[in-house]
Amino acid sequence: MNSNEHSGLSASVMESDFLQSVLDGISDSIKIIDRKFNLVYTNKAGLEIIGKPIDKVMGEGHKCFKEFYKNPEQCSYCVVDQVFRSGAPAFNIFRTGFGASYKLKEISAFPLAGKSGKVEHVIEIVRDVTELKGNLAAGVEFSEIISQDPKMKEVFELIEQVAATNSTVLINGETGTGKELVARAIHKASSRSDKKFVAMNCGSFSDSLLETELFGHERGAFTGAEQRRIGKFEQGHHGTLFLDEVGDISPNMQVKILRALQENEITRVGGNETIKIDARYIYATNVDLKEAVRQGKFREDLYYRINVIPINLPPLRDRVGDIQLLAEHYLGIFNNMVGKNFRGFTTNSLDKMMRYRWPGNIRELKNIVERAVILNKGSYIEKVDVPQKESHDETSTEDSDKELKDVVAEAERIYLMDILKAYHGNINQTAEKAGVNTRTVHRKMKEFGLTKELFKP
Repeated sequence: MNSNEHSGLSASVMESDFLQSVLDGISDSIKIIDRKFNLVYTNKAGLEIIGKPIDKVMGEGHKCFKEFYKNPEQCSYCVVDQVFRSGAPAFNIFRTGFGASYKLKEISAFPLAGKSGKVEHVIEIVRDVTELKGNLAAGVEFSEIISQDPKMKEVFELIEQVAATNSTVLINGETGTGKELVARAIHKASSRSDKKFVAMNCGSFSDSLLETELFGHERGAFTGAEQRRIGKFEQGHHGTLFLDEVGDISPNMQVKILRALQENEITRVGGNETIKIDARYIYATNVDLKEAVRQGKFREDLYYRINVIPINLPPLRDRVGDIQLLAEHYLGIFNNMVGKNFRGFTTNSLDKMMRYRWPGNIRELKNIVERAVILNKGSYIEKVDVPQKESHDETSTEDSDKELKDVVAEAERIYLMDILKAYHGNINQTAEKAGVNTRTVHRKMKEFGLTKELFKP
């Protein structure tokens, strides 16, 4: 049986020189996979990835995960399996390569039903989106928010969706999670990208200073005001104004900012002229504004004014599978900066980083990798300066404030990581040790953002 018959497609169509030349002319890898994960078709781009002739990779026994990804078992984030189970398209983004030379690949998988209506095959398309994501960032370090985690995939989708609008965005996230990077990415992908992106940390100023920073002032407005000053609102006219740490603004300043947003106009301190403002507003906070409203610390009307489209950035401790990606990214950067050539991290150093709670999130990870590159010797990073008191192995006082389900999930994740490490990422052995089936292991790995590659020696 040839591959065309096996796929259930019309042989006359698939053997058409025209259609074949069209598919082979596409730079994306296109393949068709049956319910046993056998490869039944791939175009020229796919064969180039495999590095074998077509008659050596098709049909029974030629599993897609073996031929394309050199994995002996089904991938942890298998979109093909998701399509077979759900009957709906599935998507994922993953990273290949090391450090600054990485590539971002986007997988799209679509159901192909047989005459009975049942999904018999899946069409999988793999596209290199490294340049696309780089264009979205347009010069900023968008790579810091590259992720395999499903939560971050939602963030990427939101960025692309809201960038096409002029709606106000509120970015919620702990310190160091990359809130300004997300704001810059939205700006660069928007119709205002050729205008200014003006950023302001509102938590760093007293009321009087914050007012002049935001609204500007006229000459003689106060002692020392020897000339007119243009504030952030005016600087952001026709562009994007990003206000960080809005949860720390005093009630008095909240009123003034609310008025500026409602009227789309400001008045400089010490002046009488009303100045119209046309800007895209993006806000960010590490404070629970809803709780702040309940406590009377943040105005409810301002909260609803800025919380039009919320984007929630998960902390790094909830993205365990991304820690190695980010560490390797910064390793490549600091290798170049310091003039060293570390090839990677030892298993022990990676294990320490994956167990750490990362209260400072990505910013803290970046600092620790920089310090490690400077202080380590040899080919691999053996020592990382991870504070042991914040390790997952230690009992944290934070647990007393968590719900039971969160504590249980944390314990499950650590338990699963320990077994995966012991069996070097072998899914079958992990499932046997844990007393569950392999599907449960795959599901939990996906839930916790883990891949078996993280645990291979």
